[in-house]
Amino acid sequence: MEDPVHLFTLHTIFIPRINKALEDFSEAFNNHAVSTEGNWTPYQMWMNGMMHTNNPLAHEGVDGEPDDLELYGYDPEGPSPLEEDNNVVVEPITLDNRNFIESYVLDVVDPLMQSTHLGIDLYTKALELVRESINVMNG
Repeated sequence: MEDPVHLFTLHTIFIPRINKALEDFSEAFNNHAVSTEGNWTPYQMWMNGMMHTNNPLAHEGVDGEPDDLELYGYDPEGPSPLEEDNNVVVEPITLDNRNFIESYVLDVVDPLMQSTHLGIDLYTKALELVRESINVMNG
């Protein structure tokens, strides 16, 4: 987890793949009709619900602020929203000649290439190239 070569390679391959998957999901979610719902898209269903006369939000019937904000949304079996250390921190990757290495890898491996192994094969190939580029730079 702390090896900058592995972290760099993970970021190089999987961040574009994750972003593409999210983009594809969002596109499918918002633009594909659902046959069981009168061929409305999820967005159309949401808008219909928001504009429905029984929806208090459509008539500015929003609930007021809760009486006790400190316990608002409190789930005794869930994580506490009041915990100070409730964040994910991704440390920056320090790698000499990062731009050269990234270019070296991306000239051969496209992170969005088809993969039969969920991108693991691309990661493995990219890791070989990262190590190879480091060896080229070191000489």
